[in-house]
Amino acid sequence: MVVVPPAPSPAPARVRRVGEVPVPRVRPLADVLAHHPRPAPPPGADPGARTRRAQDELDRVAAALRPVAARLLTAVADVLAGRRPPAHLDGLLAPAALATLVRAAPRPGSRRPDVPAPRGGAPGAGLRGLRVCAVDRRAVEVAAVVHGRDRVRALAARLERDDDGPADPGRWRLVALRAG
Repeated sequence: MVVVPPAPSPAPARVRRVGEVPVPRVRPLADVLAHHPRPAPPPGADPGARTRRAQDELDRVAAALRPVAARLLTAVADVLAGRRPPAHLDGLLAPAALATLVRAAPRPGSRRPDVPAPRGGAPGAGLRGLRVCAVDRRAVEVAAVVHGRDRVRALAARLERDDDGPADPGRWRLVALRAG
């Protein structure tokens, strides 16, 4: 094999000096914002106070609903573990959420043969973790990790307030459910 060196170029490469690069023209920020004036807050007012008050109210709603969500998702975990029939939660779940739960729940007598039956009766289920986030005053979203006899699952749910009564936390209903 013969290696042929590259032929010398007839014209030298063009060299550009750094000083020849055009500098981009940048307008000062004050000139740009002068065309879109923003109203100034009244003197002495805190512009973030309204947002903080709204977030504080949502945090209070989420804290008040944490026990409700824990009880409801523990019942859902019992259904997913085969410990409770889905019909027990009929009044607490919207029809679409109940249908999702029925599809995810094990069929009676469908226990996997490779998983030994627990001692002392029905398999246990429980919450390992729970996060409650209030979307607004009438809706919260919940994420939970539940464990059963043979697997750990993630649940995501949305609870919405059913009534307009003064009771705190009021009547809440699970309207959406995702079981992983």
